[in-house]
Amino acid sequence: MRGVLDRDPGADDLRLAVPVAVGWVVAAVLVGAPRAAWWCVGAAAVVGAVVVLLLVVGVRPAPGVSTGLGFLAVAAACCALVGVAVGVGAPVRAPSVLLERSGRTVTVVVSLSRDLGDGDRSTTGTLRRVDGHDRLRVPVRVVPAAGLRAAAGSVLTGRATVEPDADGSPTAAVVFLRGTPTTAPPRGPLAATDGVRRAFVAVTADLPEPGGALLRGLAIGDRSGLDPATETAMETTALTHLTAVSGSNCAIVVALVVAVGRGIGLPRLPRAVAAVGLVVAFVVLVRPDPSIVRAAVMAVVVLVVRSSGRPLRGVPLLALTVLGMLVVDPWYARAPAFALSVLATSGILVLAPRLTEVLGRRLWRPVAVAVAVPVAAQLACWPVTVLLAPTLPTYAVPANLLAEPLAPAVTVVGLAACVLAPVWPWGAALVAHVAWAPAAVIGAVAHGAAALPAATLDWPAGGSGATAAAVVSAAVATAVLAPGPARARLLVVSGAVLVLGLGTVAVPRLVVRSSVPADWSVAACDVGQGDAVLVRDGSGPVALVDTGDDEELLARCLELLGVEHIDLLVLTHFDRDHVGAVASIVDRTAQALVGPVGRPKDERVVQSLDRAGVTVRTADDGTAGTLGAMRWRVAWPIAGATGSGNDASVVLETVPGPSCTTCVSGVFLGDLGEGAQRRLRPRLVGHPDVVKVAHHGSADQDPELYRQLAAPIGLIGVGADNTYGHPTRSALEMLRAAGTAAFRTDRQGTIAVSRADGGALRVWTERTDRAVPPSDELPTDEPAAAGAAAPAPAAACSAARPAAAGAGAPAPAPAPAPTAACSAARPAAARSSAGRASAWSGAARRIVAGPDPHDPYPHDPAPTEGTHARQEAHARRREDRAGSVVRRPSCARRARHRSRAVPGRTREQRPP
Repeated sequence: MRGVLDRDPGADDLRLAVPVAVGWVVAAVLVGAPRAAWWCVGAAAVVGAVVVLLLVVGVRPAPGVSTGLGFLAVAAACCALVGVAVGVGAPVRAPSVLLERSGRTVTVVVSLSRDLGDGDRSTTGTLRRVDGHDRLRVPVRVVPAAGLRAAAGSVLTGRATVEPDADGSPTAAVVFLRGTPTTAPPRGPLAATDGVRRAFVAVTADLPEPGGALLRGLAIGDRSGLDPATETAMETTALTHLTAVSGSNCAIVVALVVAVGRGIGLPRLPRAVAAVGLVVAFVVLVRPDPSIVRAAVMAVVVLVVRSSGRPLRGVPLLALTVLGMLVVDPWYARAPAFALSVLATSGILVLAPRLTEVLGRRLWRPVAVAVAVPVAAQLACWPVTVLLAPTLPTYAVPANLLAEPLAPAVTVVGLAACVLAPVWPWGAALVAHVAWAPAAVIGAVAHGAAALPAATLDWPAGGSGATAAAVVSAAVATAVLAPGPARARLLVVSGAVLVLGLGTVAVPRLVVRSSVPADWSVAACDVGQGDAVLVRDGSGPVALVDTGDDEELLARCLELLGVEHIDLLVLTHFDRDHVGAVASIVDRTAQALVGPVGRPKDERVVQSLDRAGVTVRTADDGTAGTLGAMRWRVAWPIAGATGSGNDASVVLETVPGPSCTTCVSGVFLGDLGEGAQRRLRPRLVGHPDVVKVAHHGSADQDPELYRQLAAPIGLIGVGADNTYGHPTRSALEMLRAAGTAAFRTDRQGTIAVSRADGGALRVWTERTDRAVPPSDELPTDEPAAAGAAAPAPAAACSAARPAAAGAGAPAPAPAPAPTAACSAARPAAARSSAGRASAWSGAARRIVAGPDPHDPYPHDPAPTEGTHARQEAHARRREDRAGSVVRRPSCARRARHRSRAVPGRTREQRPP
């Protein structure tokens, strides 16, 4: 492999690379529109025929034109090849029997291509049979109904719902298993490697973390035991390629075999045969991810070329490997792991030699090489990683300099322990301890670098961010390859774009952060499809009700609102969209209230809190306390009640103490359904300022409860990309009828509620809701502004509400029914809203405590409770491995407000 990297690539190396890149782009387009594949083949054939005719029949173009025509001919051939691959493969991925049964519960037979562990939410496999129809070969993502363990190669047979996946996804469908399927163990080589993997996991199970998990990841690709904190640290420092087996590990194995063969005097051909055999065994052991397959194929090509005695040229070899993989499976074209593997290798082949030469003028050559390789790889990959995580890792290069040299030792020694584990566990454990030491150092480097100030800098997201990153990378790469005079200008261009990109995110964020009201009392965090609500008395201790399922979004919200410590954590129930990010805040939490535990994974969440030193209590309607000048009590579930899940959600009620004139009261309903809400009604007698709408605004609501609460403000935690139609029109109409103004995180971002000295409620939102027409805004007497005084009716209504009992009482005093003055004030406020504001304000808004007679979202299409497949595909875009399934699918039908109006069958398809 050394000869591949030592050579500085020239123009000749691009003769195949550029046409293959064109073919890659065409493949990425065609897999999203497979019907155009044969049209592409026809067009490519015409173009190729014309070019060949021009080159063959007597026409002698200029040398430059001749070269261009040659490129065009090769590009046309590449496009034709991938077009044929898509045209042939598309019917195999979408057979008629599967299309006819989409969305229905059927009997399926699926063979797994990757391991499925107890904590995994999905894995990949191949659908072999549907309702007796055999000979299928459909790549699918398999979602178990409950905890299920199965090795790669296992065959699952059971009932499942099959939904189509997103267009262009590496998998054609998502299989949602119903119940526990029968499992047939793997056979052949996969059975043997499964035993080896299990033995290795057993001998490393007692090693301290995170070194033990990183050892298993680098040796056999098992990253299931990696804790969230380490995973986040590795992402922050751009070390994620060291959490599992990647192409570099394959190169290490090949280099080791070749070196050992050379050392014992094996001829070139036997060395190549031994290396190819070991590469195949290694791929079977670690499971065939796209990056592993790419590295293995390229290694085999290199070994074949070497054994033939021909010189190695890295870029053409990589291009040939990419073209071969796209022809075999063109859906690799959209796989992030495949793209990152190819780009990193390209950067090392093209940029590293020249960058080493430039740095070698000032640095010792080994140091120059050590710096050039990670810089070249990071530079090539950044435009793609920005699409996965829009950040600039500040300490990526120094972290890689420290950690990367340790990876070969972990891989080689770890594999030795893996080979020994089935036959000599004691010896394997001893060897594993040796491999654990460098793995632990890698973890320490990641945690240390991630803890440094400004470990990541935010970058524009989406296509604009990727384009800006590509401009920066291209400018720097060209500066490295260009002669001296042009280098300075290119670096200036890249620096200017870099500053502009960072400023595009940093400046608005600073503006938003500076506008957050310092005295906020209730805040709904924008954590996607999930709940995370903060409560405080305006300046003192903080309570967090649920965490959502996105650690990054939760951390961003806490940073935005200046929350560093959580005095009380309330986990209403244990669905992932309410507790999925709990691991990211356990180290800053003092005590926690949890709902009833009903499943083993619920218990694991509680155990993680216990291990972190958090005081945990199970909450019921006898639980109460204080939070600074606020009083809180649990209104639901009833003490001694059995059951868990949505209808056992902890319902928290907060009221201000007598000394807190600016506190905001609230009722937080978790995911209670309509029946539980009806039973809750007699237990809530007050009129809070804020109600956290149950179940993300689903149709499963009790309108009478919301009319009874009559809260001026309703907070809805909902994701912009959710496929359940949340919030439903019936829920929004219910809130409007109850006099509650709906604020939703999908449109307005993080939402903070505070109270002015005059008693008026103020609502600050992170984003302006441009989807709401000006004619349908909340009623106000004049354009709202930060700190605006409340109108007299609202102030009177706020003042009419009873004060809570004295400080220190275990629970808030029940509030009497609203006074006549308060009841009369609300309609008056509503009627006085003729002069409404002309636009939503992104800063503070004054909210009149009265019913809004206008539908705030009149132009929305009626929401449906759609399928889950697209949401699952979206959740997987961040990483190309066994992805995270957020929730189960629902039937594609309208949500109707009736008893238990939850889409689909309640027991099978009810979303959490």
